[in-house]
Amino acid sequence: MKQRLFMLLMSIGLFSILSIVGNTVEATDLPETRLDLNQLITIAFKENPRLRRARLQWQATIERYPQVTALDDPIFQVGHFIESVETRVGPQERQYSIVQKFPFPGKLAAKGAIVSKAVAIAKVKLERESRAVITDLKDAYYELLYSEQAIELTKQNQDIVAHLARIATTDYAVDGTTLNDVFKAESQEAQLAYDLVLLNEFRDTQRTRINATLNRPPESPLGKPAQMPYQTISQSIEDFYRLGSAAQENLKIAQLKIDIGEKEIALAKLKSRPNFQLGMSYVEVGEALINTRESGRDAYKLNFGLTLPLWFEKNRARLQEAELERKAAVFHKEALEKQLFTQIKMAYFKLKNAERLVQLYQHSLIPQAQQSIEIAETWYKEKQGSFTGLLEAQSVWLNFNLALQRALTNVQQSVAKLEKLTGTTLQVKPWEVKP
Repeated sequence: MKQRLFMLLMSIGLFSILSIVGNTVEATDLPETRLDLNQLITIAFKENPRLRRARLQWQATIERYPQVTALDDPIFQVGHFIESVETRVGPQERQYSIVQKFPFPGKLAAKGAIVSKAVAIAKVKLERESRAVITDLKDAYYELLYSEQAIELTKQNQDIVAHLARIATTDYAVDGTTLNDVFKAESQEAQLAYDLVLLNEFRDTQRTRINATLNRPPESPLGKPAQMPYQTISQSIEDFYRLGSAAQENLKIAQLKIDIGEKEIALAKLKSRPNFQLGMSYVEVGEALINTRESGRDAYKLNFGLTLPLWFEKNRARLQEAELERKAAVFHKEALEKQLFTQIKMAYFKLKNAERLVQLYQHSLIPQAQQSIEIAETWYKEKQGSFTGLLEAQSVWLNFNLALQRALTNVQQSVAKLEKLTGTTLQVKPWEVKP
């Protein structure tokens, strides 16, 4: 009954993992016009091979529990005397026996406790793998969104530069500009065409990443990603340290391994206790020689035995090994925690730096670049500035806008990375970004 209850509770635990991805819906074919991140996460949770593997490993670990908590199979033996042994009641011809081994009380329970912790580790590994897959999917999705926006900006700038190149050609015909200016305009136009090739290939790479995460063929069609509301967080770095210490999956696994170490110590102590065996034998007796008209009576006997744990050095070494393994597990958890804090600090720095860059480009550099274009265009028309200055101003505007999109993408990716490092879904707030 206890085994069935344990397995039922472990099965129910699978549904708690769904909280990582929020409320799920049935996975359907992806629309070819617009991608939705939440739908992609739902499909990945259901179809991703890494998650399928982790889920099956968890279920396989559950099946170990009834194995280690059950008694060994009884042994049935048949013995046949090569030469009959004559007794007063008749010759002994065959002997049948059955033996059952019984471990010292508490050994099976200790083994079951260890497996219970192993099942908990497998469940946490599934949660960790789920969060890792979701983070990878978000990273690819935000990169895909960035590439789409970068392609749009580059195409707009390409049209503007092409228009400026035509103006430069016309002005050169009437000595309004130099041949070098025409070459610069054409060179920049060619550079933008090359940038578009790279951006398109980069976009295709991100689509392949998403398809791989969803367990789809690499060249399966995908629509354009829907624009996500940009988000930021209000937690301090100390909040992230606290969240990571309490919920990060690697630390949970490390603590469970410490718990296993304690159970192993208890089991090592029990292994120095004797095991028992109980058996029954049946002896088949033939006809008595002293009276051929009578048969000898068949005999029954009970057998009891126990192991003698006399090798004290072996028992001592077993216990010492278990204690050392537990100490090593404690130090391993401490090392993981320090490493986690470093990773959180780096991700937090990248997030805050990306937010500062967004503010810088959005409120300072891009408005200035737009103003510089207008001034350069006016000066060129009034013969007070050069055509090269106008091209450079246009190039700076494009680079600043691409840098803004990159910074916004880094914000989203950093939030996803912090969620992975802390093992939680962070409370975020929308962040308005002016177009």
